[in-house]
Amino acid sequence: MNFKLLSCIGLICFLQIGNSQQSWNLVQCIDFAVKNNIGLKQSQIAVQMAELDVKTSKHQQFPDLSAGINGGISFGRNVDPTTNTFTTENILYSNYNLSSSVVLFQSGLMRNSVKQNKLLLNAGKEDHNQAVNDLSLSIATFYLNVLLAEERLEVAGRSLELQQLQLDQIEKLIKAGVKPEADALEIKSQLARAEQSIVLAENGLDLAWLQLKQAMRMDPETDMQLVRLTEEQLNKIELEIYSFNQIEAKAVDQQASLRAAKIRLESAKIGEKMARALLYPSVFLSGSIGSRFSDAAIRPTAFGTERQTYEVYINNQLVKVEQDYPVITQTEVIPFNTQFDQFLGYGVGVSVSIPIYKNYSNKAGLQKAKLATKLSDLDLQLKKEILDQNLYTAIANVKAALKEHEAAMKSFEAGNSAFEKTSKKFQIGAASTFELNVSQANLQTTEINLLIAKYDLIFKQKLLDYYAGKRIEL
Repeated sequence: MNFKLLSCIGLICFLQIGNSQQSWNLVQCIDFAVKNNIGLKQSQIAVQMAELDVKTSKHQQFPDLSAGINGGISFGRNVDPTTNTFTTENILYSNYNLSSSVVLFQSGLMRNSVKQNKLLLNAGKEDHNQAVNDLSLSIATFYLNVLLAEERLEVAGRSLELQQLQLDQIEKLIKAGVKPEADALEIKSQLARAEQSIVLAENGLDLAWLQLKQAMRMDPETDMQLVRLTEEQLNKIELEIYSFNQIEAKAVDQQASLRAAKIRLESAKIGEKMARALLYPSVFLSGSIGSRFSDAAIRPTAFGTERQTYEVYINNQLVKVEQDYPVITQTEVIPFNTQFDQFLGYGVGVSVSIPIYKNYSNKAGLQKAKLATKLSDLDLQLKKEILDQNLYTAIANVKAALKEHEAAMKSFEAGNSAFEKTSKKFQIGAASTFELNVSQANLQTTEINLLIAKYDLIFKQKLLDYYAGKRIEL
């Protein structure tokens, strides 16, 4: 038995033994892919941003509140901010204010803004769910491709092993003088083709693994083993054939992309109300409180007297009179707390904004909102049409795959029976080497076709289950 045959048998045994490696089932592969997919991470961030939009629009309904403070030094001739009189002294000053405003009436603009943002948040979540479903379907496809590629490699390996056994057998017959040496050449030629089939099957398996690991965002060098379908699962495929009406009713409710389109249509209708609200007056209430401080504001702290002499006429006689007057002898800057209380002021106001002419922007906004509603409605109709087309195709594909599977099963059984008969004839010399090789090649072809038909049927059934809203699993 040559080295290539031993290598192929070893590879087949390796495929059948997964105890030393982690075995991944389809659900685990999907969960891993969902966790690591960059596109899904982006959609999750988009959902988080939409949540912030909802929170922001809710808070827009509450009064705002802002505080302000400014200060500085004035040089030269200035107005004393505490007395409004001119002074030539340098003045250190500061001002403080607190203001708030709230919308009293805006034709429901902010209320509808909250509703719209909530709808857009739900639409974003549905977009994320649809992306998860699409990724799950892709992983299922690549998963089944790996299993099929492993099966094809095993079939090719068994064919190679059988060719080697036939070569050993015919060499014995040649030595015994029963068969001519030309028969050995034919078997060796067939053996070389079987080795080529092994190489092609290995390449196909490597490619299938690469596609699966890339879709999962897993290191291509990672060793992993898939949970394979049992013979019972392969030979007893449970089908659930839906009528169009049955699956259409489920798909309309279950398909996330369709739910997202419905939500966006509802959001667009609310957008019309928001655009119309901008055509009507808005009423606002505002209030403020403020105070100030200046080092030019002083108060006396000590008093004294000052005698002044002046002349007056009393009975036509000039008389000098002296009189004491109170004077301020010492001052201080009025403390900050005292000034703050003294200059504290309040204000409340109501304002009305009436949109008379906004350079056509408000009317254009309303027309655009109406057009956006029409676009959303058309998008929903288009998605429904595409879904109906996909459902009809999926149902037809399952029915066709079932027929192909039944035909492939009959073909394999016939090919297996024919090979057994030809092998018996060959052993007694009633069949040529060429006939044996043709029979074996036909058997290998029918076996591969049966495997392809089985996995094709399984995948198309899973696709139909996907439209019905079922979780994709084996």
